[in-house]
Amino acid sequence: MSKLPEHLTKGGPGDKFLGDGKVDTSKWFEDPGVDVGTLEKQIKNQDIFFCAAPFQLLYTNIQGDYAPCSWAETREFGTSIKDTSIKDWFESDPKLNQLRNEMLTPGSDLQLTKKSCKSCIKQEKQYGRSRRQASLKIQSNNDFLWPEMRKAVEAYKETMQGHIKHRIFEIQIKAFGNQCNLDCYMCHPFDSTTRIKTMDSNELKDQNIFNTGEKYNMGGWRSDEYKIKMADMKNKSMEDVIEQIKDVAPYIYNLKLIGGEPLVMKQYYKLLDAIVDSGYSKQMYVKFQTNMSVLGHGKYKITDYTKHFKIFELTVSLDGIGKTNNYIRRRSDWDEIVKNIKEIKKYPNVQINVNGAVSFLSVMRFYELIEWFDNYKELFVDKSSKLASKFGQINWSNIRGPAKLCANVLPEEIKKELIPKYANFPDIQNVLKEDNNGLDYKDTIRYLLNIDKYYKGTKWEMNLFDVFPELKKYYE
Repeated sequence: MSKLPEHLTKGGPGDKFLGDGKVDTSKWFEDPGVDVGTLEKQIKNQDIFFCAAPFQLLYTNIQGDYAPCSWAETREFGTSIKDTSIKDWFESDPKLNQLRNEMLTPGSDLQLTKKSCKSCIKQEKQYGRSRRQASLKIQSNNDFLWPEMRKAVEAYKETMQGHIKHRIFEIQIKAFGNQCNLDCYMCHPFDSTTRIKTMDSNELKDQNIFNTGEKYNMGGWRSDEYKIKMADMKNKSMEDVIEQIKDVAPYIYNLKLIGGEPLVMKQYYKLLDAIVDSGYSKQMYVKFQTNMSVLGHGKYKITDYTKHFKIFELTVSLDGIGKTNNYIRRRSDWDEIVKNIKEIKKYPNVQINVNGAVSFLSVMRFYELIEWFDNYKELFVDKSSKLASKFGQINWSNIRGPAKLCANVLPEEIKKELIPKYANFPDIQNVLKEDNNGLDYKDTIRYLLNIDKYYKGTKWEMNLFDVFPELKKYYE
């Protein structure tokens, strides 16, 4: 397409990559309701490596460890919700305040930032777009959120500490667990109860994708250490965590629920009940990062909660359409996902977004998902009311690891054929142009075939070469 539609540019996929980690920021701070001052000019000119997350995001990983965001390195901070309250962490943690200072200082050596935020730094340098940049583009054109964000930055400069006193906060507390009903091939085993069972199976015991000499040695966490941490979190009262979140309800802009799979996690429904009880839910966005395979869990139905929130957003994790998505996100059912989207879209304040993970498998078909998204009016028309369903935006990220599941590991011939299909999206093209760094795609294929063996004879049985036949000749 010569001109990309809004749903493809809102989060930044259409921004021109300028090289050296920079993108065209001409569409940043474009909303007439957003003033442009010194801070905004520094961000727009890319004079500072600024990210809003350290000023607005309240995040823990599944083990309860705090970090500025889900992409940051938790080991650089070393503080847990088991020992420190959300408020104390955000306002007083010395490393978090150091990170804020580095991000506001032109010419900073970014000593901590380079360690904490190395994923976005790498994405920007090599592929031309990161989560940081995509978020900034959206936030900088929000005429409610950005002025409040500026106030939070000014408050930090006055005291050199964080402040929970502006309604800008996004909650991403993942300490409620990792229960998940799917088995996505690229998902970190510790983020899904189903993945752990698969990876502990006889078929996968010799795989070398998720371990480097020791079982599940990903990001420095061994499986036995992980189990200890998860056991510690079970001893932490989730009611206490819910109360802590409820206490900051007046300042929550966006309540983001992520898993595991949040729609099958009972604790998240209890959190929603507490937020509704706080009296502030009508001022909030609530966002589920979901595989959309179900609309509830036990007695809880997500449709019972939509009316209590200002905007009810579901960001659906998809990597392809039809059998492609069913294979990548094993145990999912494309037809059921589409059915659930249609059902939830009957509620007027519901918005559906799509988020994908560009990986070894998905990049071979991801352009089909983009085309499907463009044709949503054909698929999601409520004929009884004659209203067309409305999607918000489609976004994606190149996965960060494990290395052998990244798109650059594909055979060179396949990558060259794919590059023209992503002419409007330099971040995807750049990962396809990247060298495989000496990694063998046969290891990746072998890993996928072992997953096929694990599911043989079940209702989720599928075969890699039936879904991705172009890979077969490279393995043989």
